[in-house]
Amino acid sequence: MKKYIFLLCITPLISISQSGISLSGSSQFYTGQSIIPLSSGNFYPVNLKSRNHQITLSIFRGKKFKIGTFAINASLSYSINNVRYSMEEEVAIDDYETTQISIMPKVGLWHIIFQKQNIFIYTSVGGFAVIEDLNIISPENKETPYEYNVMIPFFRTGIQLNYGKFFINPFISFDLQEIDFVELKNIGDLNLKEKLTNYTIRSGLEFGIMF
Repeated sequence: MKKYIFLLCITPLISISQSGISLSGSSQFYTGQSIIPLSSGNFYPVNLKSRNHQITLSIFRGKKFKIGTFAINASLSYSINNVRYSMEEEVAIDDYETTQISIMPKVGLWHIIFQKQNIFIYTSVGGFAVIEDLNIISPENKETPYEYNVMIPFFRTGIQLNYGKFFINPFISFDLQEIDFVELKNIGDLNLKEKLTNYTIRSGLEFGIMF
């Protein structure tokens, strides 16, 4: 099911334009520690080894009009994260693995309301979502699946400063309450008034160097 949703989301991004599109990916291994709660109420450190695979398709495409410049800023990520947890002998818990498969679409319609050579101010409306499967695999190869599907619409305003090839983009985001859903058709059943009332204001910062 996740593969069909991924193809459904990726097709409009490719068909919008062949310019302004970037494709990136990674495959990384890391080792470290995490913390798990015990039945006694205490916490215990556990060693882990993880392998993460991710591919991301992004697009930023704009057009100038009399009332300002409008642009679409969208991305779609597909991620597989495998983690193996190794327990110590004094903890009465067997080693186990988790496999986390995620699709993370994000889209925003930008309106650039003020622009000079090295600076522009914008507002944007859009949303991002996480469509995720988590499988816990026991030593007997028994799988316990869990689903986590959530979407967060937002309204943002920010300013982007460009210094040569370096850019920095601080912004403030008005995020609606998380919308949990099992299937995409469930989104239409939400209580919009409740989501608008229980909003959250968050700040963010993006920066980078363009080569």
